[in-house]
Amino acid sequence: MRFIFSPLRHGLDSSFIVFNNQFSRFLFYGFLSVATSSQAQILITRWDFDAATIAPSSGTGSISLIGGTAATFAGGFDDENVGWRTAHYPDQGQGNLTAGIEMQVSTVGFTGITLSYNVRQGMEAANSQSVLWSTGNGTFQTAQVFTITPAVTGSANTWYTRSVNLPSGSDNQGNLYVQIVSSFSPGLNSYSASQLGSSYTRSGPVRFDNISFSGTATPTGFSAVPEPATSAAAAAAALIGFAVLRKRWASNA
Repeated sequence: MRFIFSPLRHGLDSSFIVFNNQFSRFLFYGFLSVATSSQAQILITRWDFDAATIAPSSGTGSISLIGGTAATFAGGFDDENVGWRTAHYPDQGQGNLTAGIEMQVSTVGFTGITLSYNVRQGMEAANSQSVLWSTGNGTFQTAQVFTITPAVTGSANTWYTRSVNLPSGSDNQGNLYVQIVSSFSPGLNSYSASQLGSSYTRSGPVRFDNISFSGTATPTGFSAVPEPATSAAAAAAALIGFAVLRKRWASNA
């Protein structure tokens, strides 16, 4: 035998049914909002150099020069605050993919790792940069290559914003190493200058700013009992929704 509850048969009018449907929908979207917010990208480590130091401004990690490069602090992104100015890159035709900067960070507890940074290449700096990554085994792989098309004006001494989605192998790593290095122009065995009419030289400067690693927090496992923060957010959504819809229901009575 089946028992079917009918609001109309039990003295509840159609306004209750409308309210109940609206409230259920509100609860659904409230819980959905809480769930999806946990999938947002979270900052892991950032260097903004504003304190004229190579210590991270957020998070933990290290940054260093590689391949014989040298660095000083200079004007930052859009010539505001402070950036890291590098120079002393390899001679023409030498040291492809060896010189630039290297970052070490931990991505434990994170997936979907992204790297973003601002860069400004001087007129005589290499027009091509490669982003390499490794998990500490000494073998670096290419994640992405950025190449400026040299122009008479506008290509060099211009701030660019770069973003790289690192491969899944960079997820949940205790030691992730990422290098940003000068590279030969595509199809050539030599460097090209960043501005048309200029010639590449090892002293051509490359300036960096706002180097950031972000990722999505890895779930720690499913629990039938939500975490306190999640429970509080869901309860708040439910209470607010109940108050708003109850008022609307009363006004339509």
